Amino acid sequence: MEMSETSKAYVLLSWAKQIVLILLLTLFISTLVIQTYDINDVSMQPTFDPQGNRVLVFLTPYIFEAIPNHGDIVIIDSKVHRGRTFSERFLESPIVSIIRGDINEHLWIKRVVGLPGDKLEITNGRVYRNNVELVEDYITGKTNNVLNPIVVPEGHIFVMGDNRSRSSDSRHIGPVPVSNIQGRVILRFFPFNKITTY
Repeated sequence: MEMSETSKAYVLLSWAKQIVLILLLTLFISTLVIQTYDINDVSMQPTFDPQGNRVLVFLTPYIFEAIPNHGDIVIIDSKVHRGRTFSERFLESPIVSIIRGDINEHLWIKRVVGLPGDKLEITNGRVYRNNVELVEDYITGKTNNVLNPIVVPEGHIFVMGDNRSRSSDSRHIGPVPVSNIQGRVILRFFPFNKITTY
């Protein structure tokens, strides 16, 4: 039994509505809940290789400017001297970035070393937080920079890459406003033999 033209149109309209709904839901989730990122630089070696690592990033708390914990791995907007808007979060979501052809090189992956009120100092290649030397078994390269004692301001965090000799981070751009945190890395899901939660 053949479908009438009206029935065919109804089925096509129904499919179109479902496709639009799925696209909107995917866009909502990737803007407000969770995103994926490719790791494409050397600043977080040995934790992440510069190619072939994909991570899942949890966004929701950081949309409301939640403070991460020491040691968390976060995606930050390195343009720290300007305010960050919700529309930027939307435009920089992976799906929208792919559609727009943007690379978003100002989004960096780093580790949280200091929280608001922490006193940080780098002396003789060692990092001190509140006068206690950090045990950082995850780093590679020497922490050559000298950092005179600073106190992380309210509403900011201090981040560094694990590959200390090849990372641009808070040693160069200063403390990062919490509004510039895009999200926290919660899972490396590729390559499959290196799946890790964070």
